[in-house]
Amino acid sequence: MLGVDVAVKTFRDACTTAPVVPPISVFIVKLAELCNINCRYCYMYNLKDVSYLNRPKVMAARTRDALIARIREHAQEHKLARITLMLHGGEPLLAGKAYIEGWAAAARSGLAGDTEVLLAMQTNGILIDDEWCEIFGRHDIRLGVSIDGPRAYNDKYRVDHRGAGTFDLAVAGYRRLMRIEAGRGHKPALLSVANPEIPPREMWNLWRSLEARFVDFLLPHYTHDDPPPFDLRLLSDWMIALFDLWWEHDDPEIEVRYFRNIINLILGSTFSMDYLGGKPTGIVVIESDGAVTGYDTLRACEEGLIELGFNVRENSLESARTHPIFRLCNHPGAFLSPTCARCRVRDVCGGGFITHRYSRERGFNNPSVYCDSLLAIISHIERRVAAELRQAEMAADCIALSRR
Repeated sequence: MLGVDVAVKTFRDACTTAPVVPPISVFIVKLAELCNINCRYCYMYNLKDVSYLNRPKVMAARTRDALIARIREHAQEHKLARITLMLHGGEPLLAGKAYIEGWAAAARSGLAGDTEVLLAMQTNGILIDDEWCEIFGRHDIRLGVSIDGPRAYNDKYRVDHRGAGTFDLAVAGYRRLMRIEAGRGHKPALLSVANPEIPPREMWNLWRSLEARFVDFLLPHYTHDDPPPFDLRLLSDWMIALFDLWWEHDDPEIEVRYFRNIINLILGSTFSMDYLGGKPTGIVVIESDGAVTGYDTLRACEEGLIELGFNVRENSLESARTHPIFRLCNHPGAFLSPTCARCRVRDVCGGGFITHRYSRERGFNNPSVYCDSLLAIISHIERRVAAELRQAEMAADCIALSRR
């Protein structure tokens, strides 16, 4: 537990003077600790932390009801206008249709009132059938589906427990959702893990072939103790090429959240995603036994690092907001390493995702293990945005002159 002790000790003193994090408005709920696939990079099962082995396979009704009561209490205390419940896993659909219907109904009834509730779910898409789609529509559950690029690349990493690829099943589930969701006025999101092995145009073509409207990608969860196995220059080039394809296509119907987040931050946004930007957020993860934890991706760093010592059956959600790890996760920009504090893009990068800063020697007091790639993509987007703004200004000047 040396690494855990270093991580907490490094930030305990800093947290006493750091800004208090916002009220919790995003609740990532681990309904199921099981998964029907075995992604080779998965932080939940295949990296440092195996705490899932000691938790219930699915969240019990008693724990669910305690959580909903705690969320209602927190929302009322802070007069929250809107909250998001992200049903997560493992694979949440393994809990079964009756279970998910019961969960959604309990959440809708238990949280009815002045706070708007967005119910969402992240799934690998494999189990989705027409009956599931009816359930999602009945309870207004928004869906995100994980697909890691074209078949050859997806099936290298996203495999079932026999080692077989999952691309065809995931795409079938996604397309089924697309047909149903279109009738509800919105479409499922698409989530990928960044992979510089994939030719950027093949990735872009996949998104377009799937008629994706809202896509995002995450950097693989490596740390300074377990650095990425690829040259970061390849990742930089990959992100830059993918950005250029999106930027030059200029289709407002295709939103790439990773890039949009960077653009917004360059333009001065005070909001950021949790994985880049470092701005204050209000995100909590609830495990299937009711444990209130730090970001679940911290499993990639060290065994036990996610544990805060709180549980919804005994503790309010408010009690977690002062824990050093919770505050670090929810305001990472307030705890920058000396290198990051001196960096010209610190207000855009925010030090990168907190998981990627970790080392056993220095806890989270490091730049991101992806520092060079983040600087490259941010600098590239800065140049593209600046050029666009200059062009717009010149056009505006020309119009003004023509009207004199």
